Amino acid sequence: MPKSKKKQKEKAKSIDYDALFKEFITEFFPDFIAFVNPALYEAIDWEKGFVFLEQELINALRGKFKVRGKRRHTDKLVKVHLKEGNEHVVFVHGEFQHKIELGFALRMYTYRTLIGLRYNVEDITAIAVFTGAAPPLEERSYFRASFGTKISYDFVSIVAVEYDEQALIQAADNPFAVAILAAQYTYRSRKSPKLRMNLKIKLFELINSRNLDIEKLVRLLIFVKEFVDLPIELEHEFQETQFSLDFPNSINMTISQSTKDFAVGLYERVFGYNPVEALKEEKKKSREERQAAIEAQKREEEERLRLDQVILNLYEMEKFTIAEIAGLAMKSEEYVQELIVAANLGKE
Repeated sequence: MPKSKKKQKEKAKSIDYDALFKEFITEFFPDFIAFVNPALYEAIDWEKGFVFLEQELINALRGKFKVRGKRRHTDKLVKVHLKEGNEHVVFVHGEFQHKIELGFALRMYTYRTLIGLRYNVEDITAIAVFTGAAPPLEERSYFRASFGTKISYDFVSIVAVEYDEQALIQAADNPFAVAILAAQYTYRSRKSPKLRMNLKIKLFELINSRNLDIEKLVRLLIFVKEFVDLPIELEHEFQETQFSLDFPNSINMTISQSTKDFAVGLYERVFGYNPVEALKEEKKKSREERQAAIEAQKREEEERLRLDQVILNLYEMEKFTIAEIAGLAMKSEEYVQELIVAANLGKE
């Protein structure tokens, strides 16, 4: 097999980690905060809800830092209300690159400064999530000193590869623990697709073994399914093993429309078409085909009735013989005979 074709065959589909992570934070924000910052989780008044702020500022910030190749990070900005009454802003920055850029800590400090100015807030929690290689210690905080003036800025750093695997498994009731484990497995298996498939199966089994709400379970399975990417052939093999996955209380389980919409949107982005719309088109086509078949059958029946009437007229009025009628109508003599007998019986 030519090298180019072999490479194409073995290559996994391009994964948009940025979009997957954004969707995860959006769907699991309270679980995310509970995992990365329990003190903040306890301080937030969750009954008041939370707001994902407009992204104009985030988009503007991205243009300030030029990076070779495609950017592999995402940003989320969320406003929450604390129980003590104050508003608080949570800034989440996700890095998916295997090699951390120089100046990362400076970027985090710059983000914090501009966010504070843009939204006129001082209380900001900044969280950096590294799903690939561990960043060097000097990039996990920012320090600058110049002639007696010093700046020291610390932010929360979540480094997937540094977590203890068994601790994450024990904490798997929290979806973000599973997400971190998925990132750890993906990085660990970056040179071994077969190992990655085995770890992906392990993640599915782990998720299914936990007592998760069915809504969270479905969304988490979707996230892991897409995040832990496999070469095409192994992905097909993986799916064959997982289609028989048993769900707890599957007979009585119901899935909300929001989860269905979430799954459909993710499927459309990954595979390029909307399965719901495709199903609607298929159903429409099937209805049209059935209707066409019904109309064709109706026309055929009407034609048969007209021909039967012609046969009876030829026999009763024109006094044609059965053999002559069969030849003209291109029917068997038995058919003509049975029709005449039935008509005569009908007259009695």
